[in-house]
Amino acid sequence: MSITYWLFIIGITFARFEVHPIHLSKSSIELNEAEKTLQISIHIFLDDLELALEAKGAEPNLQLCTSKEHPKGEQYLISYLREQFHIQVNGKPMGFKFVGKEISEDFLATWCYLEIEGVEAFGTLKVTNKILMELYDDQRNIVQVKGPNKKKIYFMFDRKQSEETFNF
Repeated sequence: MSITYWLFIIGITFARFEVHPIHLSKSSIELNEAEKTLQISIHIFLDDLELALEAKGAEPNLQLCTSKEHPKGEQYLISYLREQFHIQVNGKPMGFKFVGKEISEDFLATWCYLEIEGVEAFGTLKVTNKILMELYDDQRNIVQVKGPNKKKIYFMFDRKQSEETFNF
């Protein structure tokens, strides 16, 4: 076998183990027409989230979603989400209720659940999603919106564009 072949095999082997950090959150916003609510779930990597919370003044070592979670951990999280994630329905700012959080199956992230009550069918939905953008230049936040008549829209937010208006 030639030296070129072995260099190729070695290159592929090491390339597979190279670390490429990913700075990504994903969110789902769904209109529940029967309950007249927007149901929101947000998936955020825990290590990045805890760094962001500490940068905003939270106690260090929050250990979110564990049995050792800091007593104010959830309070810090809710405050952060209220600062970084906003929704307007038909031009009207809407406040959300924090429903809860849970650890992801791989234990690397948390799912945060929010709800906005009193929402009927709408024409426009404006979403602002700045989650973790203060930490990473390459942060991306994917949002899936399922609006009236189950119409789905997807969008990827970044530092250059952290808000978007969806028309239904």
